Amino acid sequence: MIALAMSGRPDRMELEEHLDQGAISFSRWFCRVMDSNGWSHPTLVGLCKYVTGDKAFLHSSQIAGLRSARLKSPGPRSFVALEYLWRAIDDFQNSGSSGITFGNLAPLVERAEIMRDPEGGPATLGYMIEVFTGLQPVPIDLSVLDFNEYQARIISDNAGRIIRRMMVQEGWDLVDDIQKVTHKFSQDRAEQEALRLIIRGEGGWEPEGLYARLTLLSRLLGRIFMWQRTVPELTDELLKKY
Repeated sequence: MIALAMSGRPDRMELEEHLDQGAISFSRWFCRVMDSNGWSHPTLVGLCKYVTGDKAFLHSSQIAGLRSARLKSPGPRSFVALEYLWRAIDDFQNSGSSGITFGNLAPLVERAEIMRDPEGGPATLGYMIEVFTGLQPVPIDLSVLDFNEYQARIISDNAGRIIRRMMVQEGWDLVDDIQKVTHKFSQDRAEQEALRLIIRGEGGWEPEGLYARLTLLSRLLGRIFMWQRTVPELTDELLKKY
């Protein structure tokens, strides 16, 4: 465990280790938000430009560096762009008083997860920098993002069973109507095909990126079948043996 100096900051001899660990923790948090929303690099760049007067303060290369924890000294403007985005999305999802409607980008943010501080407010520039540098802990339990191969197989199998059961309850054909489900899951064709195979009992998700798929699945089940579950609730349900 890294010792803290009297000021509450890391000891000078352990500062570099603290900074490196902060970047890693931030990257996992950042990846979780992006992946759970299904945002690609260009999508996030476009959203940030929309809320900062069409200024490119955050670039794809910076996003890649933040995701991989290889970007050691990101410019403050990238964090400013993220703060503006989190605030705009939070306002849009609640009161809408800022006047930012997001136009044709609205479907990307109306149910989006954002970075938040421990009190639940949109993460600010200062807070994100403190997390990135390891001076503040990540405000979520990162352990819930990790799955092993056995858990991924159980979750995939049970997801297929639940969807098949709900399709039958709706009177849908398991072959002819499968696109009604897969096309609402994701706009990505590879993700659609993966879900199609899971519904047919012929495939499964990998552990990596599974949290993002569970987030998409939670939205899908609520939107199509009115089966409302948070991601933790859905995860617990799918990890049971049927």
